[in-house]
Amino acid sequence: MKEKLKNIKLEDILCLYIILCPILDIASYLFRNYFDTTISISTFLRPIIPIILAIHIFIKANKKHKLILLGIMLVYVFYGIIHLLVMRGFITGCSYGGVKQELQYIINYSFLIINLIVFFYAFTNKKWRKKETEVNVKQEKIRVSVLIMCTIYIASIYIAILTGTSSYTYPYEQIGYKGWIESGNSLGAILCIATFIILPLIKDKKYRIPAIIVIILTGIYLIALIGTRTGLIGFFLAVAVFITIEVLFSKNKVAIIGFVILGIGVIVIGLVGSNTLKRRSQMNESMYTIIDEATGEVGHMTGDMLKIKNKILAGNLEEGYMSEAQKQAVLDLHEYTTEKQIAGNDTRTQQLMYNIYLVKAQKSPMGILFGNGFETNFREMIMENELASLLLNFGIIGFLLYAGPFIGILIYGVITIIKKIKNKEKLETNYLMNFAALILIFGLSYLSGYIFFNSSVMIIIAAVCANLNFEKIS
Repeated sequence: MKEKLKNIKLEDILCLYIILCPILDIASYLFRNYFDTTISISTFLRPIIPIILAIHIFIKANKKHKLILLGIMLVYVFYGIIHLLVMRGFITGCSYGGVKQELQYIINYSFLIINLIVFFYAFTNKKWRKKETEVNVKQEKIRVSVLIMCTIYIASIYIAILTGTSSYTYPYEQIGYKGWIESGNSLGAILCIATFIILPLIKDKKYRIPAIIVIILTGIYLIALIGTRTGLIGFFLAVAVFITIEVLFSKNKVAIIGFVILGIGVIVIGLVGSNTLKRRSQMNESMYTIIDEATGEVGHMTGDMLKIKNKILAGNLEEGYMSEAQKQAVLDLHEYTTEKQIAGNDTRTQQLMYNIYLVKAQKSPMGILFGNGFETNFREMIMENELASLLLNFGIIGFLLYAGPFIGILIYGVITIIKKIKNKEKLETNYLMNFAALILIFGLSYLSGYIFFNSSVMIIIAAVCANLNFEKIS
């Protein structure tokens, strides 16, 4: 038994960590919805593996690397403290949350960096290890782990739908299915990113059949059932990128399988329809139901924001409900949305412009550097655009600390691809698909949001980044 435990590698533990993601997500959903509690068992279990591995890495590291890791930790801790102190000054009566809620975001984004470091060490860093394992073996471990993870997700979703116990992606409109998972957007992101990682397994005869089955089942779900644009566009994009890579760089018959999967997706939409398209149709219709009480015309902000705007103009907004900078941002937003004829239910555009106007009106150097707070605003103006939020709400320093490492990995990927093309070296499908997945991650973070923040999505993001870094040591 002791001998077997000694043979367990860090990457094996992280592969188990990947596989456990859907189980922990389901447990979280069941605790919150059936036991009526805000805290679930997964809240305590999820951080255990990366924290234990991070401690192990620190203990095993040499003195130089210990100092580097300690320095990194202190930078994030100091930033978190300063951010919380600064954002306290921006809390008003309309703020959706306070310091306690803001701390949760700091913890989650810092936990993202811990995951990234642990994955890099376990899968790609050969300098800190006494023994090296083959790169292709480690890559296979990641892909197979993601395949198993995706299988558990998709199996549980179909079981939930068939048993009538699935939750709706959009509960109010009762559109889309997300099984026993809390967030439909996060689920869609996980499955889309997973598709990028799993598709190269089609080239491996050992995994071809299970990979094709899982991809088709996942595709049907993302195209027809989930109801989000992330799922619909993300899946088609993954398959299209795979076909393009195979045609341009591999020139083998595997691309035909990609075309077949793409064809199945189109047929599914034609025969079954798509909850995503139903959702978009409802959104287009509902934009005309938002009326500005002051003018009697169709409004170009959300209903509640229009009421706040009217109170500001009438001078009867409650004392202390908003700061002067927030009031000015509301008025600037109204002017912008009216001029540009923005739809009243286009909250993402409104959130982005409001927060830009707010930072401008606050004129706070500390706010610009360390952030004015994610939940210090009215609930409808809390940003879903995560990348912009990291810059505007967490400041330039917060953006560099939380998004910077991933931007660096993306730039490194671009340089690697350019070098290989120049040197006429072969570009592997797995590498290019992971590179495309990282681009998708940034796109989802900008357009959909809550990607880097979500506890399960961040694990698969770390896996993608580790896969990209294999090129450095192969």
